[in-house]
Amino acid sequence: MMRFRLILSLMIAGFLLWHAFDQFSIQAGGLGGIFATAWFVFALLVVGGNLSALLHERHRKKSAAIDTRTILESRQSVQTRERVRA
Repeated sequence: MMRFRLILSLMIAGFLLWHAFDQFSIQAGGLGGIFATAWFVFALLVVGGNLSALLHERHRKKSAAIDTRTILESRQSVQTRERVRA
């Protein structure tokens, strides 16, 4: 579900960037140019954040499987030690 939300957010941000590219002029002077530049910077931060979260989620799934296996192995080793002591 998280992956779907991230991909949807990327698609919406991409559409907004595509649409805004025609509407805003960075080369415009004054307040309009500052607003356009700030808007594009924030939009690119949104795209970067969603891409980062998407890649981190994929990495987290791989490491979670390794962590789970490590936890189970440590529990088994503790149980084995307790049996040997008894």
